[in-house]
Amino acid sequence: MARVIHERAAARAVPPARHRQLGLSDDDVIGMYRTVLLARFVDQKAWSLTRTGKARFYIPGEGQEAAQVGSAWALRAGHDVALPYYRDVGVVLTLGMTPYEILLAVLAKGDDPNSGGRQMPNHWGSKRLGIITGSSPIGTQFPHAAGLALASNLRGDDKVTVTWFGEAAASKGDFHEALNFAGIHRLPAVFVCENNGYAISVGMRKQSAVPDVADRAASYGFDGVVVDGNDILDVYAATLAAVARARTGKGPTLVEAQTYRLMPHTTDDDDSVYRSREEVKAARRRDPVPRLKRYVLDQRLLSGQEAVLLEQAALEEVAEAGRQAELADPPRPATASTRVYASPLRSRPRPASPVPPAEGVERNVLDTVRQTLHDLMAEDERVMVLGEDVGLLGGVFRATQGLQGAFGAGRALDTPLAESSIVGIAIGLALAGLRPVAEIQFADFMHSTFDQMVSEAAKIHYRSNGDFSVPLVVRTPWGGGGHRGPYHSQAIESFYAHVAGLKVVVPSTPADIAGMLRSAVEDPDPVLFLEHKKTYRKITGLVPHGAWRVPIGVADVARPGDDMTIITYGLHRHLSLEAAEILATEDYSVEVIDLRTISPLDTDTFVGSAVRTGRVLVVHEDNVSFGVGAEVAATVAQEAFYDLDAPVRRLAMPDVPAMPYEIGLERALSVTTTDIVTAARALLEE
Repeated sequence: MARVIHERAAARAVPPARHRQLGLSDDDVIGMYRTVLLARFVDQKAWSLTRTGKARFYIPGEGQEAAQVGSAWALRAGHDVALPYYRDVGVVLTLGMTPYEILLAVLAKGDDPNSGGRQMPNHWGSKRLGIITGSSPIGTQFPHAAGLALASNLRGDDKVTVTWFGEAAASKGDFHEALNFAGIHRLPAVFVCENNGYAISVGMRKQSAVPDVADRAASYGFDGVVVDGNDILDVYAATLAAVARARTGKGPTLVEAQTYRLMPHTTDDDDSVYRSREEVKAARRRDPVPRLKRYVLDQRLLSGQEAVLLEQAALEEVAEAGRQAELADPPRPATASTRVYASPLRSRPRPASPVPPAEGVERNVLDTVRQTLHDLMAEDERVMVLGEDVGLLGGVFRATQGLQGAFGAGRALDTPLAESSIVGIAIGLALAGLRPVAEIQFADFMHSTFDQMVSEAAKIHYRSNGDFSVPLVVRTPWGGGGHRGPYHSQAIESFYAHVAGLKVVVPSTPADIAGMLRSAVEDPDPVLFLEHKKTYRKITGLVPHGAWRVPIGVADVARPGDDMTIITYGLHRHLSLEAAEILATEDYSVEVIDLRTISPLDTDTFVGSAVRTGRVLVVHEDNVSFGVGAEVAATVAQEAFYDLDAPVRRLAMPDVPAMPYEIGLERALSVTTTDIVTAARALLEE
C-alpha cells in the first residue's frame, strides 16, 4: 500500500511555523503564494481570451496550483530536468517561464518559446529552463523521463528528472514500461501524479482497479506516497523527500497529489454532462489558493493589506503580459515548413557518393554492423546500444556480440521486452545529449514503437521550433526470405518514410553499412536504420579502414547502363545486379541504382538516370501498392515524363498482409532474380 499523508481539514489549526520545519523561509512561502496567484490569474486570463475569440483553445489547471507549485518548488530550477503535462501552468511558472511567455503560447504567437505557435497552448518546452518538450498523446513522456534519468546515472551527475501527469496517464502502457524500467535501474526520477479525479469525463473508479495511483509503485519496487494535493506544504514535503532520495541514489518515488479540477477539461468541454454543480461547489471549498492565503496570514508572513497588494500586483502582471502578448506578431507563414530536420539534407549541397573501396577488410554485413558499433563506442563515450538481448547474448543475430564485455553493461544495455519504452528511453537519452543506438529485434515489432517514433522522435525538433533535437538511431533487421513467417519477415520502410522528421536508410553492402551507420550516429535527427536480415551472412565485401562515411540521402549507381534503369534497395540491389549481368548477355545495358536512403529520396540521381535511359523498373520487396515504388514512379512521371520511352513499371510483392511461413508459399511471393530479368526484358521490348 502507498503511504498516505492525510488531508488536514480547513478548520484544524495550522501547526506553527510548519514551513520552517521543511526548511522553507518566510520569503519562500510568500514566493509560493505569489506563484499560485500567477498561475490562477494566467488560467483565468487564458480562459477569457478564448471566450472573446482572441484565442482558440486552452486547457485550464485551476484547482491544481498547489500540487504544481509545491512539487516544482522542490527542484533545483535550471539544473534538474522537468517533464510537465499540459495543465502545469504552476510548474512552468515555478521553473522560470513568465506569464508573458505562457500567453504567447495561448495566442500562438511567433515568439512563443515553447513551439513558436506550432503546438496547442500548454504544450511546454524550454531547453533554457530544463523543461522537456511535451506533446498531446498522454503518457509518451514517461519513457523519455526514464531515458533522461538513465543518462544522469551513466554520467554520474546529480540531476533528478521529475515527470508530472494526470491519473488518466497511469492507464497507458508507457507508464508501466517506464516505471518498471526506473525501478529496475533505481533511476534518479520522481513521478508526480496530479490526480484530479477525472480522465476528461471518466471517473477514477472506471480508470483504476486500485483506489490510489501510488499503490502501483510497489509493483515496480519503489515507494508510493499519497498527499493532499490542495496543501502546498504537504506536496512540497513529499516531493522534497522524493527528490532527495533520487539525488542520493536511492531510486524513484511516485508521489500522488490528490486534488480536483475546478474547471472543464478544456475550453471545448461541457463538464456538466458528467459531474454536478454541487460537486464542483463542494470542491471549491477546498480551493488551494485561499487555503494558502489563510496560512500566509495566520503565520503573519504578510499583513492583510500586504496580501491585497501582492494579489493586485500579480493580477496586473498577468494583465500586462496579456496586453503585450496580444500585440506580438504571429509566426510568419513561410516558416511553417522549416525546422522539420535539425540537419535538412535538401537544403545543403548534395555530397558526392564515395567511391567504392578498392582496399580494406573483407567482412559480411553482420560482422560490419558489429565492428562499426564497436568502433563508434570506442571513439565516443556518448554512443551506447540498448534493446532486448543486446548485452549478454549479443542480440539474436549477434550483431552486438562482445560490446557489453568491451564497454560494460551500462553502454550495452539489456532492456525488458518492451519496444515502446526501448525507443522512448532512447529518445530521452538523445535529449540528454547521448548518442543512443536502439535495437528492435525484428522490424515487425517496430509497430509497437509507432507512437514514440512518429508522435515523438519525428516531431520533437519541429514542434519545439528547433529548440530540441533527437540524435537517435533505431536499428532493426527487416525483410523476408528466411522462412520466418508473417511476424518476422515484414518490410516496414514505407510506413516510416511517410513521416517527415524521420530519416530512413536501407544500406545493403558492408561498405555502405559501415559508412551509413557512422553517418546515422553522427546525425542530429532520428534515423531508422534497416538491415535486411538475408544480407547478414550472405553478402560480403570490402570495408575501408578508418572512419569511413557514406552520406545519408545519396543513392548509389551500383552499375551504369544506357538502355534502362532499375531502381531498388536492400537485398534487391544484389538481385538486380544479377539480373543486369544476365541481360548483358543479351546485349542490354542496364543501370542499377541502389537508393540506400528511402527518406529523403535522392531524386536527382534516379530522375537523371531515367532521363538518360528512358525506361524505369522499380523493384522492392514491400507490397506493390502505396510503397516506395509508387513514390519513385510518381516522381519520375512528374519530372521526366517526356523523356520516357515506356511507362514506369513496378515489380514488388503482391498485396498480401505478410510473408507466409511455408517455404513454397514464401517463394511464390518473393521477387527473385528471374522475376527481375523477366520484368526488365518485357520493359526493354516495349
